Amino acid sequence: MYDSILLASNELMKKQSGRKALVMLTDGVDTGSKVSLGDAIEAAQRSDTLVYSILFADPNANYGNYGGLGGPRRGRRRGGGTPFPPRGSANRPDGKKVLEQISRGIGGRFFEISHKQPIEKAYTEIKEDLRNQYSIGYTPEKAERGVYRHIHLATKNKGLTVQAREGYYAS
Repeated sequence: MYDSILLASNELMKKQSGRKALVMLTDGVDTGSKVSLGDAIEAAQRSDTLVYSILFADPNANYGNYGGLGGPRRGRRRGGGTPFPPRGSANRPDGKKVLEQISRGIGGRFFEISHKQPIEKAYTEIKEDLRNQYSIGYTPEKAERGVYRHIHLATKNKGLTVQAREGYYAS
């Protein structure tokens, strides 16, 4: 999953101009990426891409054996991906927390599919978000290239919702 975010951001989205968004429909459990979650988030931030995460998970799923690759794997695979927990483990990765972190760090939104929140509603809300986006820009007094800068955007009007990324990389 992390590899997919990084590759889509670097290979596809960096070349695009205007609004850019990735929509992920997943259980949120990375099963063997070569890059870390932090690397994936950074790539999306650098390519100015929003990531909308849709959690579509089976709480009874067994993450101990992925795709029949020779039984349960219990360690990291060459990089930053999430390790596979033993079968039935309470240490199973929390896909919801991972997806919330991805969307929060990049400025997208998180959705969890349920009876109250069907998948159609999630896609409708994403479509509305993308239609109603505004870009706000500013020039900092001291811009250091390649440095991550934290930002906080708020509104005085209590009836409005601000959806913004946590920061950006100065270019």
